[in-house]
Amino acid sequence: MAPQLPEPVSAAVAGGGTLMQVSVAARQRGVWAWFPLLWLAFLAYPLIGFFDHPRPAGEWLRFWAVLAGFVAVYARVFFVRPPEHAARWAVAGWAYALAAYFVLLPVIGGTATAFLIYGGSIIGFQARVAVALWLAFLNVAIMVVPFWDGRYALEDLAWLAPNMVFTLVAAYANHASYRRNVADARLVQVQAEKEKLAADAERERIARDLHDLLGHTLSVIVLKSELAGKLAERDPARAAAEIREVERISRDALSEVRSAVSGYRGSGLGAELARAKVALDTAGVKLSVTEALPTLPPRAEQAAAMLLREAITNVVRHAHARAVDVTLTPHGRGWRLVVHDDGIGGAGPEGSGLTGMRERLRAIGGTLERSGAGGTTLTATLPGEDRSTPETGLVTA
Repeated sequence: MAPQLPEPVSAAVAGGGTLMQVSVAARQRGVWAWFPLLWLAFLAYPLIGFFDHPRPAGEWLRFWAVLAGFVAVYARVFFVRPPEHAARWAVAGWAYALAAYFVLLPVIGGTATAFLIYGGSIIGFQARVAVALWLAFLNVAIMVVPFWDGRYALEDLAWLAPNMVFTLVAAYANHASYRRNVADARLVQVQAEKEKLAADAERERIARDLHDLLGHTLSVIVLKSELAGKLAERDPARAAAEIREVERISRDALSEVRSAVSGYRGSGLGAELARAKVALDTAGVKLSVTEALPTLPPRAEQAAAMLLREAITNVVRHAHARAVDVTLTPHGRGWRLVVHDDGIGGAGPEGSGLTGMRERLRAIGGTLERSGAGGTTLTATLPGEDRSTPETGLVTA
């Protein structure tokens, strides 16, 4: 009896549908991007068939050349982007697996059936379910040929039946996974387009607001400054009045600009936490807020929100963390904000974002410390009241 693949091999290959669903999301998570290659471990069966007795040099060359080519095509099927291009590579992968079976069958015997199962699984990564199932059925029919021509006993067919079933199941499951991958990719594209349109609309809104806020005001300032210059010699008193009016208008404009910019920066720490949760959930990171958020002074809350945004951005991009803890507690006459993650970013150099945040906190009377023990911990102290003058933003004694 020719050695046939046991059920776990077929089950693993048939699990390619689930594997492809996992791999789409996993590509953004470091080492998990290579997870599809795990199933190549079941090439151990052809390897066992090859090493069961000494081989001449010609069979060595044939076996390793075919095996290397299959691994390359298999990897290309799993990693081709965008997903729509997988259909072409799926057909190529199926054809190569079929050719590998016929080329290696005289060399390794029944263990070459592994390539028929792989081929039936690979052909599912395309939109045409009929093509996938018919070609997978062809692979199943080829599996049966050695039994019908009398080379093996029909009772041995029971060992092959699970592989036949799983080959067809894998083709259909991977077809469903392919369609889902395409839908997910299109959803990402649509979302990116929506975000771009929203960003363009926001830029236009900011441009309109700035024009409405400053266009008329600056024109008045220019006219009054010119008038004050003309009156400086013949009517100094009136010129001084015009300059005072320019100062008043400038202060009003500065206040309006600050109010507008404050609106652009967000809706406070609570809104920033909500955005952080969305970003971390997308990255598969758990967010825990260990204390209820108190009400902070406006400038302290703005600094806390921006620090949280910078910290979460670093976690998503670099930390490979599993959890983030945020704590905001009373500290002396102010507050202490702690953002801790269990990732790997703590050992890296400090970027310009944190340096800028440290300077921003210092400007309002706060501090920022960073620790790399057990992940990354950012500890910020925030004043209990605004300590900068409304006109200059300088810290007062």
